[in-house]
Amino acid sequence: MNVSIRAMSWATRFFWLLALAVTITCVYSVTLIQIGFGEPMINLTEEHLSITLPITIGNEGYYIIAGLNVTTLLLDNENNQISEATTYVSQIPPQNNATILHNISLPLDEIMTNMEYLFDDSNFTLLGSAQLNYANLVPLSLETNTTIPWGAPLYNFATGDPTFNIYNITHLGVMVPINFENHSPYFSVTGVIRVELINSAYQVIGEGTVSMDVPPGANYNGQLEAIINPTLISSIEQVQIRVETAMFNYGPIVIDYD
Repeated sequence: MNVSIRAMSWATRFFWLLALAVTITCVYSVTLIQIGFGEPMINLTEEHLSITLPITIGNEGYYIIAGLNVTTLLLDNENNQISEATTYVSQIPPQNNATILHNISLPLDEIMTNMEYLFDDSNFTLLGSAQLNYANLVPLSLETNTTIPWGAPLYNFATGDPTFNIYNITHLGVMVPINFENHSPYFSVTGVIRVELINSAYQVIGEGTVSMDVPPGANYNGQLEAIINPTLISSIEQVQIRVETAMFNYGPIVIDYD
């Protein structure tokens, strides 16, 4: 009888020691879990800017990570949500790292209608969270964040004062200087810039276009020329400029004529 009691006592002690060891190593292993973001890869279409984000999950502990859900929220510079995405990983063994490719889609039509993103550099905030089951016992939630830079395609857009030159014996050319910098690392600004001369009745009395193809990181310095009959010079009220590309349209940019 005493032998049975002692055996049960030792078994109970062993159980609690084992449970304590599992608890300690589990808690310690949790501190070894790391989440890191790699360099984003960009794929551009006419409707979306797709970001493939490598996410590294480091499981340097002693137990398996199971049922991993990685969710990201993309916020604009005013902390408004503009995109959400989730990636699922069934398991990551102990003493292993796993890199998953997490895809996020940005609606270009919403971004390109915002003047701030056309003319000013900015950052998107990426909030990442991971829900997982550790050691098939402990549910955990981890959070991290990073920023994704946004470069304005029409950064420092400026127009100069209109000047006149002789186009031919019957018409004048109205020249409007245009310059900007394409700070976008993602796409070229390809399309046309259109200029229209408007009279006091808001009628177009002269117009012209110029093509452009400005690669990422390049500057644009050009002249737009509109042709007009000299007799209509005194009736010019405004110069209106429009930027038309495959990615976005913007305008009119209005210059009041003095």
